[in-house]
Amino acid sequence: MTTQVKNEQKKLNAAISGRLAHDSRALEDVFEKCRVSEKKMTLLVRAFCESYLIDQARRPLKLRPLQERIVVACLTHPSGNPAKHRKLAILAPRGSGKSYALSVAVCIYMFFKRFRDLIFVLAPSEDQAALIFNYCYRHFADNEFLGSLIDHYRFHNKPNITMKGGTVLRRAPIAASNQGQAIRGQHPTFLVVDESPLIDDKLFIDNVEPSILSNKAPFINLGTPKSKENHMYRYLYDEDYEDSFDRLHFTWRDAVKKGRAYAPPYDEEDMLQKMTEWGEDSVYWRTEYECEFVESTSNIFNPELLRKCYIQQEFAEYGTPYPNCVVGVDIGKSVNSTVISVWANEKDDDGNVASLIYLEEIGPKTGGHDIPFQRSRIMDVAKNFDAKRVIIDATGIGGAFEQDLRVECIQAEIHLIPFIFTGGPKGSKTQVYRDYVSYVQQGQIKVPNPKYLPPDQAKLVNKWYKEHVNLEYTMDAANKTEKISAPDGKHDDYCDSSVIGIHACLGMLPPESSFASVKVNRSTPLPSKSGSGGIVFGKTTRNHRVNKPRPGGI
Repeated sequence: MTTQVKNEQKKLNAAISGRLAHDSRALEDVFEKCRVSEKKMTLLVRAFCESYLIDQARRPLKLRPLQERIVVACLTHPSGNPAKHRKLAILAPRGSGKSYALSVAVCIYMFFKRFRDLIFVLAPSEDQAALIFNYCYRHFADNEFLGSLIDHYRFHNKPNITMKGGTVLRRAPIAASNQGQAIRGQHPTFLVVDESPLIDDKLFIDNVEPSILSNKAPFINLGTPKSKENHMYRYLYDEDYEDSFDRLHFTWRDAVKKGRAYAPPYDEEDMLQKMTEWGEDSVYWRTEYECEFVESTSNIFNPELLRKCYIQQEFAEYGTPYPNCVVGVDIGKSVNSTVISVWANEKDDDGNVASLIYLEEIGPKTGGHDIPFQRSRIMDVAKNFDAKRVIIDATGIGGAFEQDLRVECIQAEIHLIPFIFTGGPKGSKTQVYRDYVSYVQQGQIKVPNPKYLPPDQAKLVNKWYKEHVNLEYTMDAANKTEKISAPDGKHDDYCDSSVIGIHACLGMLPPESSFASVKVNRSTPLPSKSGSGGIVFGKTTRNHRVNKPRPGGI
C-alpha cells in the first residue's frame, strides 16, 4: 500500500469514526466524493468495515475479494458519473457470501444516507428477503455507535429498520401469493433484489421495474442463474440492456481467491473434488458454481460418453453366482415396464467400476403388473446370481410392493433396500443422478456392447442406451422446481433401475439401513409360510438352486 493510499485511508477512518461521524450532512459529502471512484470507494468500504463491523469470530470485518467487489460496485456511480442510473446485474455462486455482501452495502448506504431515503430488499420468498434484512440488523445491533443511529426496528407487519434521520430499510417477497403488492407505488432510492433469477418474470416486469423508473436509484440484481427465460438473463446478455446495466459474473474460482479476508468460503481442493464428483458438464455444477445459464430443458447424459461405457464382453451366464453384485429394480407403473438390472462391483486400473451383468424387462403385457409374478422374478434373479442386496424403487406403488418382497428377502438372507426418489435440487433423485453422471464421465460404468450380443440381449441394451440419451433435466425458475424425467411419451425405467443399482454397487448406499434393510444371520429364526397360512419360526438355509432364465430375459 502506497503512502498516498495509507494517508487517504487515515482520513476516511478519521471521518467516519471521529466527530464527523455524527454530522450526517458532512458525512454524506464524503460518501458522494468516494462514489465517483472505485478506488476511493474500496478504501471507504474497508475503513467502514474495520471501524464498525465484525465477523463471526468478533474480529474487525475483512471482506473476501468477491464480496468487496460486489459492495464497491453497488455503491459506486457508473463510470464515475453521478448523473447515470446505477443498474447492476450480478451472478455469483451459491455459498459465496453474496447475500452477506449485499447487507454490508445496504448498511454502508444507510450510514451515509440518513435523511429520508427508502431502501428496499426484495426476494422470491419471505425467508430470503429476511436474510439480508437480518444481517443488517445484526450489523447495527453489534456496534454501540451504529445502534445509536437507529430510531426503531419492526420485525412483523411491514418489517423495517428506521434511522433517526428518517431513512427506512424495508423487505418484502415478490411472489405469486402477494402479486408483488409490497413494492407497488413505492419509489425506493436504493433497491436490492436478491435471488433475482427465481422471481417470476411477469411479476418482476409489472411490479419491480416500474418502481425505479422515476429516479436514479441504484438497482441491484443478484443471484445464481436458472432459466434463460428470465429478466436476469436479459440484463446480462441482451444487447438492448448493454448500455444500461453493468454486469458482474463470478464463479467458484473467484470465491476461493485469497485477499484481506481471514479465509475464503471455499477450499479449492474440496471444490475440485466436487467438480469431479458431480461432473464438470453437469447442469447443477454449471448453474450453481460456474454461474452459467442453461436451457430450461437439457439432456442429463452425453451420448458420446455413454458409448464409451461399452465393452466387448458378454453378460454373465444366468445361474452363475457372481461375487459382489446387487440387483436394482424399477417397478412398473401404469404403462411402464418393470426393469431388473444386476450390477457387479469390479476392479480396473482406475479403481472400482460397476459392470452391468444382466438385464430383464417385464412389460405390462407380460406380467408387468402381476405383483406375485414380478416378486418371483426379482427373487429368482437375485438368488441365481447370489446377490447380497436388492435395491428397489419404493416411490409410489413400489412402496407397497417392497413390503411384500421384504419377507422373501429375509428368508433368503438378502438385504432389501427400498429407495424413494424425491424431486427438487436437493432431492434424492437429483443427488443420485448427479453422481451417476460423474461415474459415466470417469469411466466407472461398464456395459456390454450390443454389437457383440445376441439379438434379444442387444435389444435390451439398446433400450437402456436410448432411455439414458433421452433423460431430461427440466427447470422451472418461476416455481423454483427442478425435475429429472423422461420426455412426454417416453420412459425412464432402465435409467431408474440402473441408478439405484449402481449406487448400491459402488457403495454409495449402505448395505443396511435403519429404515430399509434387514440383516439376517443363519442362526436367526426366520418367518416362513405354513400350510395353514399362519407364520411359524424356524431355521432356514439358503437355496442355491440354479433356475433357467425366463424367456425374454438375458
